[in-house]
Amino acid sequence: MKKVRVTISDFMNEIIKSDSEYFKMPVGRIGNIIFKYYMDKNLNKVELGNFSGEVLQFNLNKNNDEIFMDTFVRSGVETEAEYWRNIIFTYINNLRYKREEILFEKIFRKIKEGMESKRKIKIKYHKYIRLVSPYFVKVADDENRSYLFCYCEKNNDYRNYRVSEIEEVWFTNENIEIKDKKYIDDVHKNFDPFLSYKNTVKVEFTEKGVELYEKVLTNRPRLLNKKDGIYTFECDNKLALVYFAQFFSHVKILEPIELQEKLKNELKRTIEIYENKEEENV
Repeated sequence: MKKVRVTISDFMNEIIKSDSEYFKMPVGRIGNIIFKYYMDKNLNKVELGNFSGEVLQFNLNKNNDEIFMDTFVRSGVETEAEYWRNIIFTYINNLRYKREEILFEKIFRKIKEGMESKRKIKIKYHKYIRLVSPYFVKVADDENRSYLFCYCEKNNDYRNYRVSEIEEVWFTNENIEIKDKKYIDDVHKNFDPFLSYKNTVKVEFTEKGVELYEKVLTNRPRLLNKKDGIYTFECDNKLALVYFAQFFSHVKILEPIELQEKLKNELKRTIEIYENKEEENV
């Protein structure tokens, strides 16, 4: 089995390592995937320059090992190190969602085939098999990653699934069901991973809470209106729990009531954890 060992720039190494963590994929697997993807494509050329950089190393899998030398010779590049740097540089020169499409090309392709044939597909997601009607794949701008929007038979509801976390896709002979075309079109136009469209949350901030709201931008829901100190957001309950939980006593959930109760119960459990810990230390 051939071992790849190549020196790349710090910047190139940072992106490869970042993708490895973000997509939960070993560096060696990334290396094997991008080699196979770019073996018949034109590559951008890059010079390492007069600095040491970082050493990237991994093993080629059996299939790639068998075709590597022929592919390398046909590339016309003088050294293997230069060839690998060109592959890696061409790969990282894409936006992250494009790199995702390269790393999970098989999954994207199968989903696309299912949509084009207007057939339901089965997906393995977080170890569970789900039968879904796939409607579209959309990039979440704030995350720069792709989601499959579909109707899930297991949940009897619309769902977004991260494409990079779909482990496998199978085709079926069942036709896709379009339960609410207008809703599907509206979600496409107003897409967010939490499916906040048409869902609202009303909150009241303390003075400190308003200051935090102005600063905390990650996952911040879209503000619909503000009146008499009451903020109304377009926001799903899941997003609300992610975003507003970090405000602690500086925000009060007014609506919906079920969200208010869920947050109260989560806070009670948190208090119990600390109280039990204090009792153990007595």
